[in-house]
Amino acid sequence: MVSNQLAALTIAEIEALQPRESVRLTQRVCRPVSKYLTWLFLRWRVPAAAVSAANIVVGLIGTACLACPRMGVSLLFIPLAYIAEVLDCSDGEVARGRGTCDATFAFADIAGHYFVTPLVVFALGLREGLQQQALVPLALGGIAAIFCTPTITLYRVRASILLEEMLDRASRGPVAVHSLLASRAGRLSGDFGFERPTHRYRLPLGTGLTVIISVALLGQWLTGLRAISWLLMVTAIIFPLWRIYDYADAILAGKPAKELRRILGEP
Repeated sequence: MVSNQLAALTIAEIEALQPRESVRLTQRVCRPVSKYLTWLFLRWRVPAAAVSAANIVVGLIGTACLACPRMGVSLLFIPLAYIAEVLDCSDGEVARGRGTCDATFAFADIAGHYFVTPLVVFALGLREGLQQQALVPLALGGIAAIFCTPTITLYRVRASILLEEMLDRASRGPVAVHSLLASRAGRLSGDFGFERPTHRYRLPLGTGLTVIISVALLGQWLTGLRAISWLLMVTAIIFPLWRIYDYADAILAGKPAKELRRILGEP
């Protein structure tokens, strides 16, 4: 009976499942398409985790295309990256439509980004290395990918440390959580202070990289300028410096301890 009700959802009802708070670019470019995919997935009874898996597969294919030194193949990264972004919207809509809220789906949705995004960065170096028949671009891509990985995991590490501390306190007595957290369902990462730096500007790292790489590819194709080479060097410099700054800032400012006190409503 429930499956029949899901299959009968209208596009307007699916639009109501879409989050009101979202990246502006995603809201305007991807959500208008994702709702139709969601409609099909619900009719076909496709689970949300399977949609997340499809997102990873499309992302990996797009990454492989980006790594190819032939421009005609590399340009396929652009439509494939867009499809991946649409699937990323759709899996959440399917989850809300089906009432899926378990930890398995959350892992499938989030871990896919952590897996694919560093590979996209590494693909820049691989592409330039194959094109120039040189190891330096490959090394730069590796450096950028290595420091991109903690860019998208360090804040989760902070969250896990605070969670362990809260569970330890809960084992010894009642723990009260600040009322602000309960008042903003779905925004716990922001309330905890664990959003990645790019999220402060309403632009996830993966989405931002996709847009920048797509513009660089089109610019290189149209003008002949080596935009990808410049982008590779910039990422190889910015990601390490950014990581060092975030790491030092978190320690020197005592951010994890401050966030724990705020969550627990302590002075």
